[in-house]
Amino acid sequence: MFDAIKKRISEAIKGFAKHEEKNVEEEVKENKENEKEKEDAKEKDQESKLKVELGIGTKIKSQIFSSVSLSANEINEFVYTLEKSLMESDVSYETAEHISKLMIDELKSRRFDSGNIEKELFDSTRKVLLELLSEKKGIDLLQYAKEQKAKGMRPLKILFLGPNGTGKTTTIAKIAYMLKNNGITAVMAASDTFRAAAIEQTEFHANKLGVPVIKSTYGADPASIAFDAIAYAKAHGIDTVLIDSAGRQETNKNLIKEIEKMARVAKPDLIIYVGESISGNAIARQINEFSKVVKIDGIILTKLDCDAKGGGAVSISHLTGIPLLYFGTGEGYDALVRYDPEFVVSSILPAAS
Repeated sequence: MFDAIKKRISEAIKGFAKHEEKNVEEEVKENKENEKEKEDAKEKDQESKLKVELGIGTKIKSQIFSSVSLSANEINEFVYTLEKSLMESDVSYETAEHISKLMIDELKSRRFDSGNIEKELFDSTRKVLLELLSEKKGIDLLQYAKEQKAKGMRPLKILFLGPNGTGKTTTIAKIAYMLKNNGITAVMAASDTFRAAAIEQTEFHANKLGVPVIKSTYGADPASIAFDAIAYAKAHGIDTVLIDSAGRQETNKNLIKEIEKMARVAKPDLIIYVGESISGNAIARQINEFSKVVKIDGIILTKLDCDAKGGGAVSISHLTGIPLLYFGTGEGYDALVRYDPEFVVSSILPAAS
């Protein structure tokens, strides 16, 4: 995961740093020789200030021999390369542009060890990415469920939506597994009455996990099944209701209206969108269309283990304004990773040892 973006950003940093460190080394050497010739008799202070010229179009000024700052041209050169690398890794244009602006501000404000520009550029880029990915903070679903249970506010109702084939039903099973392992009971509502074998799939996971499932027949009203699952949870003291829904594209207006009805009838406490990481930035358009009829509280990106580029995971919250909650990283019930900006940044740019 994140292989492409990791490789491209690293190459951008290393290529630029190597060029700049070589220039600094040559110019410092030249200036030292000139200073020695001009002030041989007077110059005894090893901490004398040097001015370092880096050639046409670029300049690094140094007040202290080992400390340099990047010129505007150098910053623009690096940021252009970085922005290109991001977009080649499926980061959206809008997000790449935003990162570039943050990067310019960061580079303008700091000085670099002239012999270690690469490491410090890595640090600066990590800092900017971490800032971007920390902009939208989502709830800790497990902690929220525990708090609601402690307050006696149950059942906690969660509606899951998203296109077909994203692993939505499997993701619901992963959530049920996580909750059960932490003392939170759940019932699953098989409210996808549209897709062939959807009810059987939900039932299979529920039976395997030892979780009750409320179902009906294909073609039945999904909202009524969700309503029955909520009633069942209340009657049996169950903590959470996990409501499946038929996968749908944002262009299918009838199915979109069905989601609106489900939300109106079930009155979910949380609505979570489940989408594939490998879909790239098309997810943002889908989410924005769904958001016109229901309020989406969080996003789960599945199949991150299959996403070589990883740019969508970097862009999605910035594009939609909706926080990421979890990553799906495999088929197992335990293959669900809580979203952590540090995890993403460290996957892209591992911290230097």
